[in-house]
Amino acid sequence: MKKGTIIPSKHRMSKLAAVLMGFAAFSVSATSHAADDEADGKWTFGGAIRARYDYRSYVDPTVSRVSLDVIRVKANYDSSSWFAAGQYRFYGGSYPYDYTSQLGRINFPEFAYVGFKFSPEHRVIAGINQVPFGLLPYASNTFYETMANVVGLEDVQNLGVKYQYKSGPVDLQLGFYPTDGGDWAGTSRDSNRYSTNVVKSDSYVTGGSDNKERNQWVARAAYTFTHSEASSSEVGVSVMHSTLRNLDTHENGDRDAYAVHYLGKFGRFALMGEAAHQDMDPKNPASVGKDTVTFGAYDGSFNVASKGNVYSLDASYDVDWKWRFISDVKPYINYSVFTKDKDGFKDSERLLAGVQFTAGPLFVYTEYRLGRNDLYTGDFTQGAGAGGEDKWKRSLYMNFGYYF
Repeated sequence: MKKGTIIPSKHRMSKLAAVLMGFAAFSVSATSHAADDEADGKWTFGGAIRARYDYRSYVDPTVSRVSLDVIRVKANYDSSSWFAAGQYRFYGGSYPYDYTSQLGRINFPEFAYVGFKFSPEHRVIAGINQVPFGLLPYASNTFYETMANVVGLEDVQNLGVKYQYKSGPVDLQLGFYPTDGGDWAGTSRDSNRYSTNVVKSDSYVTGGSDNKERNQWVARAAYTFTHSEASSSEVGVSVMHSTLRNLDTHENGDRDAYAVHYLGKFGRFALMGEAAHQDMDPKNPASVGKDTVTFGAYDGSFNVASKGNVYSLDASYDVDWKWRFISDVKPYINYSVFTKDKDGFKDSERLLAGVQFTAGPLFVYTEYRLGRNDLYTGDFTQGAGAGGEDKWKRSLYMNFGYYF
C-alpha cells in the first residue's frame, strides 16, 4: 500500500479530547439521572485484541504473515431512557501497517454517540453513529464486507443526528449528518478514519481530488414479513443526498444514492441481497475531471468512479454442530460487483467464501477472497475508479479475536 510520516496535528488530537470529555460529561449526567429518576442505568466496558494471517499471492514476493491486527476498547451505557456507546481502535507496527513502527500510530473511533428513548418505539441518537442506508448493520457476513463498503455505502459512521421509529414489522429511520466521522491520527493526509468517506487525496493517488462531504440527508424504510416462527423476510428502500465541497474550486457538487435490500431468514439459512445506485457530480478542477472522487479509510485513499451501481448477494448457514471447543460455525459466501457508468472504466468484483466460528475464547474468521479491480486485492488506488489490471487475484485471510 503506502508509506507516510505525517505527525497528527493538534486539531486531530483535540477532537479525541472532545469526544472523551463529552463521554465524561454524559457519564456524570446520565448516571445522576438514573440515580435520581430510574436507578437502572448501567455502564459496561470491554474491548478486543485481534491477530491476523494474510496470504497474498498477487504480490512478489508472496505474502504469508501472522501479525497483530488491532486493539479495540469500548464503553456502553444503558438505562430505560438514556443510552450511549463508544469504540476506539489502535493500529500500526505490524502488517499491513508495518510502514509505521509504533503500535497505536494509527488510531480513530469507530463510533461515539448518545441516545434518548422517548418510548419503546421512538428514539434519537446524536454523535458518530451509523448512517441508516441499505442492509444494517452490514450487507454481508464477511470480514472484508462488500463493494458497497468500497464506495461509501456500507458500514459508514458519520457525525450527526438520527431518528428511529420501530413498531412491529415497521422500521423507519431518518438521519442528518452535517459532516463525516472526522480525520484522526495516522500517516494519511485525510484518511485516518474507520468509515469510507469522501476525503482529500494523498499524493500517491494519480488523478486524486480534494472534496469534503457536508449536509448528508438519509432516509431508510424497512418492513418485515413473518412467514413462520422461524422464517421472515425484510424488504427496504434507502435514499441519500449530500453536498460535495471541492477544496480547490470552492464550488459545491452533489452526491445521491438509492438502494433496495432484502434480508431473508429461513431457520438456519439466511439470504441477503442489495442493489444500489450512486451518482456523484463533483466540482473538481478541469485537470482532475468529474469521473472520479477520492475516498479514504484505514489510513489510505483511493479513487471511486463517480457514477455506477452496486449489487451484492450473500448466503450463510448456522451449523447445528459442536466439536470440543469449536462452536457457532457459520459458513458463508458473498459476491458483489461495482458496475461503472463511464465508458472504458472496468467493473470491480469481489467473491468471498469463508467460515466464522468460536474456538474457545477466540472468535475466528477464515476467508478466501477473489478480486478483480478490487482495491483490497491488489488494485488499491485505481481499482474502484477506472480499474486496475483487470485480472482476478486471490488472497487468504484469517482473523483471531479475543473479546473481553
